[in-house]
Amino acid sequence: MRYLIFLFGVMLSMSFFACTGSSDTGTVPEEDTITVDTAVQVTGVAIDGAMNSVYLKVGEDTVEFSYPDLDSDKRASWEINDTLTVRYYVTENGDSVAEVINETA
Repeated sequence: MRYLIFLFGVMLSMSFFACTGSSDTGTVPEEDTITVDTAVQVTGVAIDGAMNSVYLKVGEDTVEFSYPDLDSDKRASWEINDTLTVRYYVTENGDSVAEVINETA
């Protein structure tokens, strides 16, 4: 019986050390981070959208931008077929729209 208790204790302590022995800190390596501090912009024709979002036709591509937290003074009103310029920043969590400009107006 003592032998079984001893084995159980050894197995328990081995499993404990196996779980806590990892050196992974959960951080992203420096070479994988995206850091862009200048705005990028794209100009295209508005083909669809809803409240606080727009779909632009840019060449043969269609791109979508969502801007739910953008201040109203940075968000131009637009209609289908208007030419829009969207300025945005690339972040680790996706694109962050900084300004929507109606070039048709």
